[in-house]
Amino acid sequence: MFRTDRGLAFTGRPGADATTATDVVTVDGRPQLTYSPGRIDPTNPAWDDSRKPLVGQFRWRGQDLFVIANHFSSKGGDDPLFGRWQQPVRFSEVARHAQASVERAFVDQLLGADPNAKVVVLGDLNDFEFSRTTDILVGSGSTALVDLPRTLPVNERYTYVFEGNSQVLDHILLSRSLASGPAARQAPSAYAYDIVHTNSEFADAGSDHDPQVVRLRPRGR
Repeated sequence: MFRTDRGLAFTGRPGADATTATDVVTVDGRPQLTYSPGRIDPTNPAWDDSRKPLVGQFRWRGQDLFVIANHFSSKGGDDPLFGRWQQPVRFSEVARHAQASVERAFVDQLLGADPNAKVVVLGDLNDFEFSRTTDILVGSGSTALVDLPRTLPVNERYTYVFEGNSQVLDHILLSRSLASGPAARQAPSAYAYDIVHTNSEFADAGSDHDPQVVRLRPRGR
């Protein structure tokens, strides 16, 4: 869902289905999706028994915005953090590492076509902000994404409390063009971000996830 009264529009390119991958093409020097919305490499074994990521292309004030929605493999079957076996073995990490690698390759296509592409990667990654899964998605160098939970004070970095352990499950990652503010002195920050703790701190929580809110101030090309 998105608001239509602020100039934001969805760029629809129909024709894809559950097993058809969307690709990145360059049109007039800008990256575009062949299908929007579309799946990212949906037949890759990394997504076996898991939800496939969905990417859509939006348009705002003449700028393209690519949003990737995720729900990576759950932690079911992992050793408990404070259980009998220490260090706990996180068997489910193998799947999430593979999923993060597939998605990172897609992000690299977008940023390879345009280093200033505006990309948002978000959703339930089912892993900590300090995890290898997140490191893979963040990447390195000039195309590194900014994982917003990592920008918060340590004691605020949680979207769920499980068996007394406050932890991050949900993430929003931004490409550098979205995370970097205007160059002018005293200019406002490029974004404002917070995790709204409406569920994790209450016994009668309506969800095992806290919502995240980010407000963006995109720069021009």
